Amino acid sequence: MIGRGQLPSLNALRAFEVAGRLRSFSRAAEELGVTQGAISRQIKLLEGQLGIELFHRLATGVSLTEEGDKFLPVLTDCFVKMTEASASLRDDPFRLSIGAPPSFGMRWLMPRLPRFQAEHPRIDARLTITTDDIADLAGFDAGVHYGATPPPGLHALKLAGERLVPVAAPRLIDDPERPLKTPQDLARHTLIDTVPDRRYWRLWLQVVGHDSVTGERAQVITILDMALRVAEQGLGIAIGDVAMIADDIALGRLVAPFPVEVPSGFSYWLVARPEASARPKLRSLFRFMEKEARATAALKLKPPSVP
Repeated sequence: MIGRGQLPSLNALRAFEVAGRLRSFSRAAEELGVTQGAISRQIKLLEGQLGIELFHRLATGVSLTEEGDKFLPVLTDCFVKMTEASASLRDDPFRLSIGAPPSFGMRWLMPRLPRFQAEHPRIDARLTITTDDIADLAGFDAGVHYGATPPPGLHALKLAGERLVPVAAPRLIDDPERPLKTPQDLARHTLIDTVPDRRYWRLWLQVVGHDSVTGERAQVITILDMALRVAEQGLGIAIGDVAMIADDIALGRLVAPFPVEVPSGFSYWLVARPEASARPKLRSLFRFMEKEARATAALKLKPPSVP
């Protein structure tokens, strides 16, 4: 048994944490770059120091004992905190790395970063556009998460609730053959969605009471920018989030023929680790983005003007 004030071997604790998390001595050996025998010896050492068995050794592999199952999450949490604490010591107080999904990153976040930089010239904000899930914030100080709720355990700010609205080329409003005067007129147009199951169009049409409308044709273009460019050419009617299409409407490239905004139930969240959110650079980012989020929430589209 270990005495008061003593700790087991750190190498042994690490070997147990990895083997317990992976439920395998061989996989733990691969992760730590040692032999399976070394993992087994370290865990035997730890069991001796603690005076308990942590694993059941079976012919088919290993499984945690009741004591091992209780010990593992505590130990995993400790290693995570040590890793985060070590990272914070190396953290550059003026470099701010942000990860964001493509459409929101390019159409909402990127245009706002120059204003953030102007207000905080000492902070070097670097945006990475990525399709990877950034819920674990690996390599980032902050990230943008798309979902009904933010990932659990993270400090979060709601940047924009997704509000769906159809958009079209301005000339289609009074097209002599296929004008867009009522939602029923959509039946004579190609409806462009950005998700394969076309749930955004189905949701919007259901809410406005025209769920029987299917469109003359349906197209799926998963990249919002491409979907909007196709709509801009008059080749279909796209559906998108108000927060990301407002600039196209303000510049006259697109119009919202039926400016009925339908919430999708999903939002974009700015997230950071709780222990890092108090750092000055992140406090500055969250304060700035909170103002931008309020402005986005207040944004309202107007019907297209009639010449």
